[in-house]
Amino acid sequence: MRNGPVRARWLVALLASAAATAAAQEQTPAVKKAMQEMWRRGTCLLSSVYNPAAKEAAVPGDVKDTPVVEPRVRARRGELTCYAIDGTTLWAADDQALYRIDAATGRLVATFDRAAGLPDAAIQSLAAAGGSVWLATRGQLARLDVKAGRVAAVEGVEVGMGRLAAGPEDVWLVGDRGAYRLAKGEGAWRKLPEFPGQEQLAAAIGRGFWTAEWHSRMRVLLPTAFATGDGLYVVCGNRLGRFDPAAGKWSEIATAVWQAIPRGRTVWALATDGVVRYDAESGQAQRYKAGEGPAPGRAVGMAAGEKAFLLASQADYDDKANRFTGGGLSRLDLASGAWSVTEEIDGTDVRFATAVTAEGDEAWATCVLYDRVEQRGAHPGMAHVKQWRPHAAGLGLLHFADGQWALRKREGLKTERRWVMGQKGTVKPDRIGPETVEDICRVGDSLWGVYRIVPEQYYAGYFISAGCLARKASDTWQERFDVRTDELGLAGEQPELMLISHSHGHRIVLADGHAIVLGAERVAGRAAFVTEAGVFLHDAAGDRFTPALREADRLYWRATAAAADEGGVWFGGDAGTVSRLDRKTGRLELVGVVPGRKIEAVSVSDGKVLVRTARGDAVLPVSLASAPKLPEADVLVFDGRDWAAGRADVKRPDLPWTLARRSNYLLRDDKRAAFLKGVFRPLVLCEDPVEKRLWLGTYAGVASIPLP
Repeated sequence: MRNGPVRARWLVALLASAAATAAAQEQTPAVKKAMQEMWRRGTCLLSSVYNPAAKEAAVPGDVKDTPVVEPRVRARRGELTCYAIDGTTLWAADDQALYRIDAATGRLVATFDRAAGLPDAAIQSLAAAGGSVWLATRGQLARLDVKAGRVAAVEGVEVGMGRLAAGPEDVWLVGDRGAYRLAKGEGAWRKLPEFPGQEQLAAAIGRGFWTAEWHSRMRVLLPTAFATGDGLYVVCGNRLGRFDPAAGKWSEIATAVWQAIPRGRTVWALATDGVVRYDAESGQAQRYKAGEGPAPGRAVGMAAGEKAFLLASQADYDDKANRFTGGGLSRLDLASGAWSVTEEIDGTDVRFATAVTAEGDEAWATCVLYDRVEQRGAHPGMAHVKQWRPHAAGLGLLHFADGQWALRKREGLKTERRWVMGQKGTVKPDRIGPETVEDICRVGDSLWGVYRIVPEQYYAGYFISAGCLARKASDTWQERFDVRTDELGLAGEQPELMLISHSHGHRIVLADGHAIVLGAERVAGRAAFVTEAGVFLHDAAGDRFTPALREADRLYWRATAAAADEGGVWFGGDAGTVSRLDRKTGRLELVGVVPGRKIEAVSVSDGKVLVRTARGDAVLPVSLASAPKLPEADVLVFDGRDWAAGRADVKRPDLPWTLARRSNYLLRDDKRAAFLKGVFRPLVLCEDPVEKRLWLGTYAGVASIPLP
């Protein structure tokens, strides 16, 4: 026994050496350059500093009387943050604009930005109701008058981090600074009493934590906020509360819950120990504990149908019994109140269920098919923390109809070749493919799913994709399990490569540029995927997703220089990008790229923009392959119409502002002037004399603060 582990380690080392040798032989120069580009920017430090939690880091204890300033940040790449559906209209927002999309035609109808009155703040939640679109931004509430096409701030409503919810008649806002209600027929928002968990929410945000992890996903600390005819329901932290408009007060329904959904006057909530059922008419809540009705194990998904409630659970490993226990699909018949649990179908274990949905008398669920059980480290940096997990061999699709479950399965889905990069410069060839289904959406005769794409050998990372799970033909569902990564703009910056960008629900390295799916929806009879990369609608004729809205690069990678003029602010990046922030619209957009160069200085003189460049070795992402190319020269001159090579002495501005070494303290003449909250590796760029702002470069974007 003692020699076993030693021999195993020797074999692992030999195989790893062979794989590394093969990788070195097969890598092309282009792949090597792309790898170097990711390593140039990627570092695990980002997991705790840039995204998600400590991006809003708490103020240090030694700040004393130094003013604390939260800069207005614009990321290097546009990313959608939220969306809302109003009939056949899909509204989507990023950190600098609101977009209106006609889902029936697949066209972008209108864009609302600073020129339309949009507040200069990132949009974090939307709600469409009665000819208005309400926007919860970082700092204030705003309203778009759809007919007039104008946005105006709402006075008297405070919101730092908040979520909006549109009910049958009222519109609601809940956040760290309280909850508000706009009742039908009233013109003013009214503040509600303190809701369950509000104090804890405010305290958590004050300490810098904006998200919480559950089921290997990052979720905001307000994972649920929805309204029905019975009032507003909110899951804050792990507490489910309801505001009753008739009584004018909150009630706490349950604790230890993570997510809630409505069905008529019934609200269902996933709990750490099972599921909670709340009846608004009686005001009573019932908790079904795992193993006492529903299957034992960890509840991970739920769906409420007309005649039944369905719960997806995953098995737990019993170290003493040396086996998995619990898990599977649980179905509560609403008429009889009886639970039924399905753990096996036709001899196949379906206990690792991942997602479930219901429509009418039918239901669909997915599970992981596995061929063996493995003991893995929880993380490459935590090899001493072991866990037993099933080795995924394929996916199972379960369909409930005519009173029973039927299983369709597909194995061998990891077929795409990808170079997989570790955390310390390691790389090896691997096969990737879908390992779990995170969400399901039925649209007509198609069943769509959100996948987690995982390497076969390197277990620690994944990225998100989506595709068609099954399609109905001649009254029969046929499994497909195809992957639409390219169609949905989810391939990443360098499609041949996969940097370990996700682990345990966290984005370890943002440099890989993989977008996240925000939602799968049925709009205007079409399937719609809303991702950070844009809005993609399915064209049934061509069986293909096309973008109604696609987000674009603004700056790549780090901002290194800037200069302001009357019309806006010009930025240069360390990969040769030149970008411009338009003062009228408030939008930052890419102008062009100087191939093989980096920008060292930008200045404005006599109505011309001057740019000084130097040789650089950054590898641009595929999203910039078709970007406008600027002349490859040491000095560029823009005369308002054309870019050309020129001769000029382009100097960086001489500013009194500096940053304290390895900190976010902004200094003026070597004295503390402010603490910059929520930015990583800031760099002073320039002053904007028009709007009296100081512009900063951040690790992957730009930011500004008011002067002085």
